[in-house]
This record gives sequence, C-alpha cells and structure tokens, in this order.
Amino acid sequence: MPSVEETATGRPAVVDRVNVALIAEAVDALGKLQERTGLKKVDLVNRALLIYEFVDAELRDGKQVVLRDPDGQDQLVKIFL
Repeated sequence: MPSVEETATGRPAVVDRVNVALIAEAVDALGKLQERTGLKKVDLVNRALLIYEFVDAELRDGKQVVLRDPDGQDQLVKIFL
C-alpha cells in the first residue's frame, strides 16, 4: 500500500472530503465496527476503502482470498466485486 502523508500530530493529512449516502446494511455494519473497535466512522471508512482496493487488486491479479480458522482449516472466500 502507498504511504500516507501525516500531519504534525501524526494523523493522516486530509486530502479529499466525500459525502456518501449509506444503505441500511452499511449503517448497521459501521455501527457494529464502531462498537467492536472504538474507531471513528471516518477511520473505519478509510480503512475499508484501503482494504477494498487491496483485495480488488489481488483478485484482478488472479489471486484468491482464503480464511484460515484456528484449527488450520482453509476456506476459500468468494468475493464478487
């Protein structure tokens, strides 16, 4: 992933602002993530976009997404982008 410019406070510099309308499922997911992580909405959305771009690039390169459970079992994840 490319490096992120930071301000003097150590926080990433704001480069662009976006206003989005979220569907109900996205609002629910955002709320659950806030509860679990304690992160702000802006931080969660930024992380989600970085992950989405990474996964998209890897899938386009012919790679697969695999989850491994604690027992070592692999499960292929089907992602339709």
